[in-house]
Amino acid sequence: MHKLVKISKALSDETRIRMLKLLLDEDICACEMRKIFPLSLPQLSRNLKMLMEAGFLKCWRDGKCLVYIADRDSADDYCRTLMDLLSASYNNSETVLKDRMKLKQVKANKVRVCC
Repeated sequence: MHKLVKISKALSDETRIRMLKLLLDEDICACEMRKIFPLSLPQLSRNLKMLMEAGFLKCWRDGKCLVYIADRDSADDYCRTLMDLLSASYNNSETVLKDRMKLKQVKANKVRVCC
């Protein structure tokens, strides 16, 4: 039951859901994430940490960058089911489309190379 509570808390915030939605499609470094979401570094770190501790994300270091992606392979059943549901949902949402456009611009500006 504790795991389900942790997962529910991680998905109880719209920003974290939007982050996970983007991370289901591709890897994003923390520097890129800061350009997409107007959060302070502590807020960004806290949100990513909650998603990671719930089992939704994995990360690795790429030079000075910390890179995140949805952990579809080793996530538990709850996380996998919710990620599948989220992946299939809200694809035409104005907010999701804007987030994807911002990510595309950030990737084009090669923010990851600069961080």
